Amino acid sequence: MNSSEDNTADLLRQSLIGERDRLQPEIEQLRQELASKGQRLQHVLALLSNEPIAGEGPPRRARPRSGATPTAQLLDMAEAILRERESEPMHYRDLTDEIRRRGRVIGGKDPAASLVSRMTQDKAQRFIRPTSKGFYALREDYPNARNVGARQRRNASD
Repeated sequence: MNSSEDNTADLLRQSLIGERDRLQPEIEQLRQELASKGQRLQHVLALLSNEPIAGEGPPRRARPRSGATPTAQLLDMAEAILRERESEPMHYRDLTDEIRRRGRVIGGKDPAASLVSRMTQDKAQRFIRPTSKGFYALREDYPNARNVGARQRRNASD
């Protein structure tokens, strides 16, 4: 190899070393982002599988009454949330979101509609729509109120 080839090889080597050194911080940043995304993915997968998240305790769940059915547990949670609101009605979609945020799964194609169905069929009749359609409160907070938009039932003698 002659001196001009040595010079060219030296320049090429220095250029590649410079390129590597310039890219090294970017590579490190991408490695950190990849690790962060991996942790987020683990978190999401753990939430979806309802397993404990690494580094955290078990998933938060509502503490059901002993022997209570899933519907009773759901309605108990809805009652507790409405009780926290101190007589202020809550839209059923917001109530659904809050129940789900607290770790309760509501089945059905439309969980909000499923919740409303269960609330209206509650044997204890704890829930009422005192102000407008879609907003629910506890009957005990509105003892003299009638359900807004409630269907009128006819007597068999009519």
